[in-house]
Amino acid sequence: MLAWQCFALWGFLWQPEIYIVQNEFLSIRWYSLLFVMGFVLGRFIVVRSYRLENGYDHTVDLQMFYMVAGTLLGARMGHVFFYEPHLLQNNFWELFFFWKSGLASHGTAFGILLGMVFYSFQGKFERNRFRIRDRLRRGYDYFQVMDRLIIVVALGCALIRVGNFVNSEIIGKPTQKNYGIIFVKPVEEHIKSQLPFVQEVVFKETGRYYETGKPKLKTHIIFEREAYKEERIRNSIKKRLGFLLPIKMGQYSHIMNPMGTKVEHVFSRTSDHFELQMETVGVYRHPTQLYESLTYLLIGILVYLIWNKHRIHLRPGSLLGFFLMTAFGGRFLLESLKENQVGFEANLDFNLGQILSIPLFIFGIYVFLRNLKGNLLFKTLRR
Repeated sequence: MLAWQCFALWGFLWQPEIYIVQNEFLSIRWYSLLFVMGFVLGRFIVVRSYRLENGYDHTVDLQMFYMVAGTLLGARMGHVFFYEPHLLQNNFWELFFFWKSGLASHGTAFGILLGMVFYSFQGKFERNRFRIRDRLRRGYDYFQVMDRLIIVVALGCALIRVGNFVNSEIIGKPTQKNYGIIFVKPVEEHIKSQLPFVQEVVFKETGRYYETGKPKLKTHIIFEREAYKEERIRNSIKKRLGFLLPIKMGQYSHIMNPMGTKVEHVFSRTSDHFELQMETVGVYRHPTQLYESLTYLLIGILVYLIWNKHRIHLRPGSLLGFFLMTAFGGRFLLESLKENQVGFEANLDFNLGQILSIPLFIFGIYVFLRNLKGNLLFKTLRR
């Protein structure tokens, strides 16, 4: 826990541009680019690993197809089943709309594991009995395939969590200390949806604090400059100022206005713009997306180094088990720093992310401990 806190020993406002390109013809988000980069870099890593072992052929690309399909469908199905099952009441096909917002990382894990089952195994009738056998493509069984693929999965998870950070989603709990991240983008979008003619919202730290973990901010709401719009803007501010921002701390509060309608605010006009200035209060939160991204990256690097040195001697499934234990063990701990994503989690002893991490962690233990005496990775880690 201390290492994760040290990673956030500063406080700053996070207001990124979530689009790389945005116009009437094309919109590309950073999240989308990072998501695709995971697959592109993943293919390069997987192909390289098999070529080093002289085990590459066209079925490696088929393997990547199953991984991509498992990722997209598993992530969407996991989100719908675990977080929004009510979507199925209106449209069953929502289950497969992976291009919509709402992807679950635990669903991704289950999807990849299952997708590679379809890649590796085949079922057929032999002597009037149905048997399922590993195809042993290029001589690699299911666990050997997963050992090489898991490096890519770790990298992809790290990139996706950076994308979540850019999108200001899957947020952490308040640090209740004078360090952390203030996620500004959701507040800017909210203000633009509530007031007319808003061009830009700028937040600046004042160096003063409302209380520990809640710095005072100077907020500039910049409107379109045409004079004939001013009356409508002033009327909207008069009606909405008291509830434009939350007065009390809430689960998803990023910036508050504890003074409500009594907050001091000033209008000003220049030749360039018309703006409202007011004092608000920010909430420092844990950048849990970055904590997770760093965790996955370090695990991925460690798994790669172990594979690169001992790949010939590793017992099949060693790296898969090691990844599942460390990644989802770490995930279980990190979930305690996150805000709940759905309302019913408030009534649970553990949040949904922790509950879903448990079976993957247990499966990792099983895979890792199989034939423990012959597990070279176990012997390596003990040294």
